[in-house]
Amino acid sequence: MTEFLIAVAAVIAVILFTERSAWQQISRLRQNLGPEALSSARSADRLRRAILEVDNAWRANLEAADSGRRSSFDLASQELEALLNKEFESAASLGQKESLEKLRSGYRAYRETVVCWLSEQTASPDGKHSGPAWEPGAKLSNLLIVCEELGMANQAATDQLLKETRGNLTRLQRFLFVSLVALLVCGAVVLILTYRRMVGPLQSSLAESRTLIDRQEKLASLGVFATGIAHEIRNPITAIKVRLFTLKSSHQPGTSEHEDLEVINSEISRLERIVQEFLRFARPAEPDLLTMPLDTFLREVYDLLRPELTKRSLRFELELNANAAVRIDPEKMKQVLLNFIHNAADSIEGEGTVTLRSRRDGQIVDGRPLPAVVIEISDTGKGMPPEVQKRLFDPFFTTKEKGTGLGLPIAARIVEKHGGLIQYRTEVDKGTTFSILLPRANT
Repeated sequence: MTEFLIAVAAVIAVILFTERSAWQQISRLRQNLGPEALSSARSADRLRRAILEVDNAWRANLEAADSGRRSSFDLASQELEALLNKEFESAASLGQKESLEKLRSGYRAYRETVVCWLSEQTASPDGKHSGPAWEPGAKLSNLLIVCEELGMANQAATDQLLKETRGNLTRLQRFLFVSLVALLVCGAVVLILTYRRMVGPLQSSLAESRTLIDRQEKLASLGVFATGIAHEIRNPITAIKVRLFTLKSSHQPGTSEHEDLEVINSEISRLERIVQEFLRFARPAEPDLLTMPLDTFLREVYDLLRPELTKRSLRFELELNANAAVRIDPEKMKQVLLNFIHNAADSIEGEGTVTLRSRRDGQIVDGRPLPAVVIEISDTGKGMPPEVQKRLFDPFFTTKEKGTGLGLPIAARIVEKHGGLIQYRTEVDKGTTFSILLPRANT
């Protein structure tokens, strides 16, 4: 659950970071391409028109000596000076500022020339200027040249702006691509975690539930079938045993007839044992539960089987780490452990090790974790191939010559009656471990 929440938080963080960063970059692009930036690119044209308007204002009606001519020039001059100051303040590049500064100083010189020209023109009796030194035409040419320089500076600033804009757009495109990839990766992680943490366990639980339901239905039908079959088989077996006892009394021991009767008696006993095991499997009795320390119970089982396994040249090891109490039927649970330990010993060819251990663990019941203990029986035998694993708990399936195939199914029914479950892991030529999970007793 923690991994899922972290992945969801990562997706949200990527989305928020992408949105904020993209918005900031778009705002910068909008600012760079705003009306003021585009307007400054045309400043040279505006100033050129304003300068020509000033020049035209004092040249208009040059022959007429009236105050209207001077006031028109003063008004156009003030507007030009205001425009120069405005353009200088909004200039972005160093080249634009240098050109505008030259334009302002050149215009001051031009204006002084025009003022002197107008003053001398007014004072002259014949209305003519006395010399070419005051001619404003040269000053006007200089101003127009500076306007051309300003135009080139504007063009350079515009080219730089477009270059920066293209770079910003490229970075924004890469950023959005990387963010999209990161979002897809985080989304994939969320989907994987969702499947692993939620969908996968639900599918597994559903499959296990279906298997359990099918198994319970089969067992219920088998119980009814077993009762009838056991009754029908026991009656003929009883009659056969009575007749066999009569026949044995009429033949002396050591004769071939007596030996044949002994074989018949042995097979009849085996048949009775199979019927009895079949009944225990199909109609298991309710366990008589007692609260007892698990480690103490396992030590009793260990002491019971150690001499037998030692005679078979097998090491039998005990590892007790549970230190907890359980509610079990000692006799039935001992039957389960004897079955598993004998199977573990039978899987070992030659020398090997069988380990009986206990530890604490937890199991999930109805979606809630409950304290549990685990009994493990491990061996270093030949393991189980996949085809055996598929039918491991099927009734009457066995890999032993004289096995009935009911040992593991009976063990599974007993563990189920104790509220536990059986798990296993195996690897061919490396061994098998069976785990019995049992709920811990409340002490």
